[in-house]
Amino acid sequence: MTFKKYLSGIWSASSQWFNVAVLLGHPNESISGRCHGAPWPRTKRVVNALFFWQVDHCKSAYFNDVKWAKAYLEADKEVSSRTS
Repeated sequence: MTFKKYLSGIWSASSQWFNVAVLLGHPNESISGRCHGAPWPRTKRVVNALFFWQVDHCKSAYFNDVKWAKAYLEADKEVSSRTS
């Protein structure tokens, strides 16, 4: 694992933790992903401004959260089918 991937993982975990502990959100959802789906236009603008080098950070974070959720569900379905 590269140092860049390591830092990215730490940042992602921190975002999810803050989303759960402070915003009472879902544990597998990042703050950025939540900003895309939630009615928080000001917060979304601020977060997107923080990640100014990305076109629409909150939207891509949302779809990344969805991608990970689908992968998790597929893996869980596969494990369940082997054990039943």
